[in-house]
Formats: sequence, structure tokens, C-alpha cells
Amino acid sequence: VALVEAVEVYERAAEQYKELYQDEEKQSSKGKGRGGSEKRGSLYFTDMRAAALAQLFQDFELRGLEVFRDIHMQAADMAEEDDGLNSQFTSVLRAATELVAEIELVKNQMSPCFAPHWAVETLWSSCVAHVCSNQILQQIGGAEGQNLPTLTVTQLLDLVAWVEFFRETIEEAFPTVASINSSKKEYFNQRPDLFAGNNKEVDMESAQDSLAWVNNMLWEVHRLAQDEFLIRTRGQTDEWLHNVYGAEHTRNQSSEGKLTTSLCEDVFSLGGVQLRTIRERLSRKSDALVMSVCLILSHMRSKQMLTRDDILQDLETCCAAANDFTRMGEKAEEAIDELLAECELTEESIATLHATSSDLIALYSSDAVYAAQSVHFYVFEPIDEAIGADLFGQEWEETLTHNELALTLVRTLEDFMTDIEQFLDDFMVKKSVDAIASASVIFYVRCLLLKAENHSSVKVGCFNDNAKALERMSGDIKIMRDYFEELVPNMPALGRIIEQEFEILETIHECMSIAAELTDSEASDFIIVLHKKLRDVSLTQHVAGDIWHLVAPTKERQIWELVKSMEAELLQVAPPDEGGDRHRYDRSVVPGLRLDEVAAKLYIDSKRKRPIKAGALEIIVSNWKMNLTNDEPNA
Repeated sequence: VALVEAVEVYERAAEQYKELYQDEEKQSSKGKGRGGSEKRGSLYFTDMRAAALAQLFQDFELRGLEVFRDIHMQAADMAEEDDGLNSQFTSVLRAATELVAEIELVKNQMSPCFAPHWAVETLWSSCVAHVCSNQILQQIGGAEGQNLPTLTVTQLLDLVAWVEFFRETIEEAFPTVASINSSKKEYFNQRPDLFAGNNKEVDMESAQDSLAWVNNMLWEVHRLAQDEFLIRTRGQTDEWLHNVYGAEHTRNQSSEGKLTTSLCEDVFSLGGVQLRTIRERLSRKSDALVMSVCLILSHMRSKQMLTRDDILQDLETCCAAANDFTRMGEKAEEAIDELLAECELTEESIATLHATSSDLIALYSSDAVYAAQSVHFYVFEPIDEAIGADLFGQEWEETLTHNELALTLVRTLEDFMTDIEQFLDDFMVKKSVDAIASASVIFYVRCLLLKAENHSSVKVGCFNDNAKALERMSGDIKIMRDYFEELVPNMPALGRIIEQEFEILETIHECMSIAAELTDSEASDFIIVLHKKLRDVSLTQHVAGDIWHLVAPTKERQIWELVKSMEAELLQVAPPDEGGDRHRYDRSVVPGLRLDEVAAKLYIDSKRKRPIKAGALEIIVSNWKMNLTNDEPNA
């Protein structure tokens, strides 16, 4: 303050002297014309403000260099030899942070002590920008960042955070700098000349040009460091995800019997450490924070997509996985909510984060349902072994008059339901039952179609008494349907599934009755209903042909020709299911729960000779083979 006052007093005295001298000059000129003597001023005044500004600028630069020199020396004294470079880098960033932080102090506390034309905050900011940028460039191997790969992840984070801090500070202090995208010159090896033309005032245009150059150059460093950090983050994320999913997880069972494993805790404990490190190092407004979090979430999603099916090995692992995936979705949602609450992100960044996290949460939710519904494989394995070969056989038709095989199926379902209700939460139990209801119908139809596959006679049906066989089928259907309808009071949505799924059994039963000439119904009416379920004319031909082959094999060709003649009508009533083309790409579709899929696989593998024109089977192969690469878990 004393310096400023002294310079200002000195300059006022100089101005006053010059004014006085100029007045004397005028008087002298007049007196000389009348014979008077000439008087001249004999004092020379040094330009103190120019000298003070130059010295102030030099002192500011020395102050910056001194901070770096002191911290370098401390780091060298304290660091071990192997850790010397890391300590030096950390020290440089700490010194740079200290100097940048003082820009605000100079602006608010020091600058008001000077007259505005001194532009003290501009001098200090220019020195800080010049000194700090040179020091950082030395550490990272120049503006190209050649040494960035040698930095640790935390150092990269610190560098990204410091550049963002510098940029925010400079652009807040000098708003016009933010709009300058290119500078007039480069300032790598020289400090900016801030007194060009007039040494008594700071050249603001040169100062802003130098600040803009440093600002833009460091932002390119920011991009390089951010890219390197994201590469490291990708590698680290893939590594810990590989280790977590590849490890054997502890299986737990709650006091209520719910099954879980340690997968959820393992994933989010390591993921949480990584996210916390990033959050602690970066600012709450950082775009790099959003990019890194989105990167981690997307890789978590990719790993889940790759490994889900490997986890589903039996009924218990399916139930545990369903509970684990549900909890993982909840954990992911909590983590994102916590992150958003602590950060100050732009609307665009929030939208990006929501989109990425929503994809992951939706995947976990979908996979939980998939796991719960996949239990149908392990429920029907023992059922198929117990009754599959006997269903629709001679003993089933003539001896087992009380539908014992259907009762065996239902009792087995009851046994499994006891476990499922214990292992899963209520919502997933309902999803599992939905799948089991569909699987029950498909199991029954598949066994019927396999009966036709193994019946080779083209003259005699496979049942001794069609009427008795159809009566036995009615009993089987009623037993299965009654079992599921008893569950509807606790699972109201199941009623709709029952109506949809069991309709095909009623349709097949009616078609068999028509083939056996036990009803006056029109075959074409029920072929339309059958086609609505299959939505593929070739499949409808095959299924209808098999139904007639079971009961009246001599009329099989006629039914094929009837379906063929109805093709235009069938396509109009129920066009091909475009979803079938996407079936193999839709990982939410549980294999074995679509009748068209099961029938297509059966016919692709079929060896039975049918009274059909060449090319019918090729149509099914063309439409379905690409969709049937996997028809059960771990196939």
C-alpha cells in the first residue's frame, strides 16, 4: 500500500512540475520577445509506475517459481528413490493449486489497494498461468502428454481436476477468455509481454491472449489426461469384474428361506471403491466424472450380459440369481441417487447419467425375471423323466383311468412350488409361476407331437379308441388347469396367463375331435385359432398334420391341402410374428416358453416322412434355425 501511495504521489508531483514548466515556457517566450531572460526546468522524473509494474510482474513470477522450488526440495528430501517422480508430480500439482487459489485472494484483497490501471489481478493471473503451465508440461512430457501413461490413476484424476479448477477460476475472473478459441501466438518458452507500447499500463489484449492460450492448451492436456484415465478405468473395471464374476460366491439363505449369494456385495463393494476414488478426486461439476461413471456402468452391463446364463445351473442358482439381480438393481439405483445428490451436474450430464444407469438397472430387473422363469427347465426335467415317455401311450389310454400321469405332473409342481415360494420373494414367485404354467402346456403339447413323430403308420391312428383318448386328454387338461386356477386368488395376473396358454390345448383337443369325426365343428375354424398361436403357416401345416396323423392318418394330406388353401386368410388373420426374427437377440425371452419355437425345433429335427410337397420343411428351417441356437440354459 505504501508503495502504491508513494508512486501515486510521485507521479502527481511530476505532473504538477510539468504543468508548471509548461506555464513558465509560455511566459518565457513572451518575455523573450520584450528582451527578458529564458527559464528552463532542470529536473528529470523517472517513470516510477512503469518501473513499479515491471518489478511487480517480476516479483510475481519469482513468487510462483519460489513456491515450486520449495515444494520440489521438500519432495526430494522426503520421497524414497522409487517414489521420487510420483512425489514430484504430486508436489507440482499442490503448488499449482496453491497459486491458482491465490488469484481470488489477489482479486478481492490485494487489487482494491491499487488504482484500476495497475491491473494487479491480471499481472498475477498471467504469472500464475505461465509458471504453472510450464511446470505441468515438464511433468507430463510436453503438450503432447508423452509421460501421461506413466502416471497413476489417482494422478491422472488429480491432473484432470486441477485443469478444471484452473479453467473455472480463469474464466470466472476473466469472462472474455472463455470465448477466445485461438491466440495470436504461443507462450511455451517465454513469458507474455504485458507492457508492449506503453510501459505505464498493462496491455490487456496481450494479457488476455496469453491467458486464452494457456487456458486452451491446458484444456487439450485435460482431454489427453481424461482419455488416458478412461482407458485405465476401462481396464481396471474389466479386471475387477472378471475377478468378481469368475469367483465362487458364498451362498446364503435368510431365516425366511430366501436364497442369495455374495455376487451383489462383491460387485458393488469393488465398484463402490472405484466410484468413491473418482468422486473424491474430481470436482462435483466435472464432465470427466460423468464419463467415467457411465463407462463403469456400461461395462458392468456388458459383463452382466455375458455371464448371466453361466450362473443359472439349477433351480437353486436360478432362485439365488433372481434375488441377486434384484438387489443389484436396487444397489445401482441407490449409488446413482447418491451421486446426483452430491454433484452439481448440468442437465445434459444428468440426462446422460440417467440414460446409462437406467439401462443397467433395467437389465438387472429383466435378468432377475429371466432367472426366476428359468426354473421351468429344472422343474420339468424330472417330470419329463417320470412321465414323458408314457404320456399318450397305451397304458395312459386304457389303464390309467384316473389321469394318474397328469396328477403326477401336478404333485411334482406342488413339491417344487414349496421350494420356489421359500427361495424367492413374492414378486419373483409370481413370475416363476407364470413360466411354469406356460411350460406345462408346452410340455403336454410337445409330448403329443412327439407321439405323432414316433407313429409311422399312414393308415391306422396311434390310439386304440380315439374317444377314450380324447376323454383322457380332457381329464389331463382339467387337472392341470385346476391346479393353476387355485393359485389365482393370490396371483390375479395368472388368470390371464391361464386363459392364453390353455386355449391351445382346447384347440388341439377340438381339432382331434374333428379328425376323429366326434364333432360337427369345421376344421377351418379351429385351424385359424391354431394359427393365431403359431403365426407361421408352415408350422400350422405341420402341427395340424400331426394332429390328424394321430387320429386319422389317412386324412393327413387333406388337412395339409386345406391349410395351404387357407394361407391368404391365415396371413391376414395373423401375419408372421416379426418378433420371431428378433428372438435370438432378445435376451429377456426365456427359451422353451413359446410353442412356435418348440414346435419349430421339433420339426427341424424330425425324421418322419409326411405327405407334403418338397420345400415345406425348408421354409421352417429358413425361418427358425437362426433363432434356435440355444433352447435352454448353457446349451
